[in-house]
Amino acid sequence: MSEPYDYRAPTPPQPGGPQGWPGTSRMPSSALGAPPPETSDYGPYGPPERTTGGGSGGRFRPDRSKLLDYTLKGLGLIGVALVSGFLWYLIRNNPAQQPVAHPAPPASSAGLYAFSPYTPPSTVTNCADHASADVHRFLESNPCVSLRRSLFTASLPDNDKVITSVAVVRMPTATAAAQLRKVSDGNGTGHVHDLVEDGVVVPNGPKNLQDAGYFSQQRGARVIIVMTEFVDGTKDGAGLSASDHTLRGVSADAAKQGIGLGN
Repeated sequence: MSEPYDYRAPTPPQPGGPQGWPGTSRMPSSALGAPPPETSDYGPYGPPERTTGGGSGGRFRPDRSKLLDYTLKGLGLIGVALVSGFLWYLIRNNPAQQPVAHPAPPASSAGLYAFSPYTPPSTVTNCADHASADVHRFLESNPCVSLRRSLFTASLPDNDKVITSVAVVRMPTATAAAQLRKVSDGNGTGHVHDLVEDGVVVPNGPKNLQDAGYFSQQRGARVIIVMTEFVDGTKDGAGLSASDHTLRGVSADAAKQGIGLGN
């Protein structure tokens, strides 16, 4: 005996669902050539927005690997700056590169002879009163600024001792200095007195230094006049002359002492 036919009406479709008859199988979309749906743990709306702000609600903090990278780069730059600064300090403060100051040799030991001061320097301003003949007349017409004189002693290679007068005459101009030197260098034109001639006593020595080695030099407005004689008075006048090569060489070397005298 056949079962009675059980008729049931189709189930109403659900809102938003696919249309079709009950029992009709649905084929996957991939079978129709469509790309497979993207699967993700974040759901159909993708990952939540990344942000550096605080709070919750699915927002992420910055990636830790990037923070570490930035930190290491910053530390590297700081290290380079510190090393560069330290190297620059070493370069600027290296004692091996600092100039070493060497004391200047004393004026008395400069040149060929070692001169020792015999009298301290003496300075006057009335130069004409300490000169003779044409030199005296020139200084009367052309007053000097100052006259600074001193005496030195030195030993020759044969152990003879000499005494040297160094006089520095300062004139108002270099032109006046050149004119004074020309008059002083002439024959029989007079001279600037040395300190022996003006009263300094050299025991058993000469009474003046005029008959021995003579040398002059101009330096700007200054004229350096040097005369040298033997300390032994018995040698005075024994054929000596102002052009004596030995004593004139001593005077030329002693002119360096005039630079030290100044005035």
